[in-house]
Amino acid sequence: MPIFSGCEKHDPTDRKLMNNCISSQLSLKLFKSLNGFDEVMRQSGFETAETLIQFVVSKEGVIIDIRALEGGNPILGDAVVMAFEQIAMELPPIQPAKLKDGEAVNIVFQLPFEYRVAKTRESKPNSTFPVEEIVLFTLNSENKSPRYEVRLYKNKDIKVYEVNDQKDIFLGKYLTLYELEKSEPFKTLIENERKSNRTLVTEGTIDNEFYQIVIHNLFQSPSKKSVFVEVLKEVNGKFKSVEKFEKEEEFNQSPYAPLIYRNKG
Repeated sequence: MPIFSGCEKHDPTDRKLMNNCISSQLSLKLFKSLNGFDEVMRQSGFETAETLIQFVVSKEGVIIDIRALEGGNPILGDAVVMAFEQIAMELPPIQPAKLKDGEAVNIVFQLPFEYRVAKTRESKPNSTFPVEEIVLFTLNSENKSPRYEVRLYKNKDIKVYEVNDQKDIFLGKYLTLYELEKSEPFKTLIENERKSNRTLVTEGTIDNEFYQIVIHNLFQSPSKKSVFVEVLKEVNGKFKSVEKFEKEEEFNQSPYAPLIYRNKG
């Protein structure tokens, strides 16, 4: 087995022991790198998420080919891969795996990773909203038409609607965002969102004033940038920032929260 920093005292021929040590070392670093990911989870409507990460420790002692395998939460998977890539560059030298004759070889690892949102006294679940659905975020095509609203239903199902001036057209229901991302055009549109640091949630009018709600860094690495909600108001044809919310519950209690409500009860 390869020998990671922190696992030097273990017998490298004891595969189970070394696997446990390597997993513990990497998981600890990943949790530290995912500081701030709670808000991403809350905005996406998840309290827990799992992903399975696969990577290779090369015969040169370098971590390569990091990927999230299918079947896990795609948002967590992307965040862990991005954090892992940075961790791999900062790790101390790794002694590569070797055959009995001493020849160094590549070896494949799989690391299961689970993330749970920390519970806080002031947190209020989405079920307190007086609605059946809330908007998580909006996906725009290149011409900004059609526009797709990704909504969270009260039982945590993900629903997608094509939104236009006439009416909202229901396109489908998904159990997870991973299922949504596997189908086009949503897969491509979500990939485009990863290239931006700002994602539209929704827009609308309050007291005859037109507002936009956006999330910053929703699809970015949480170890590098914090996630927060920003409210913009249209003034003389331009949008001006009026308020920012770093905590979901603060936005939920603000006068702007009704903009994300759908199917009001």
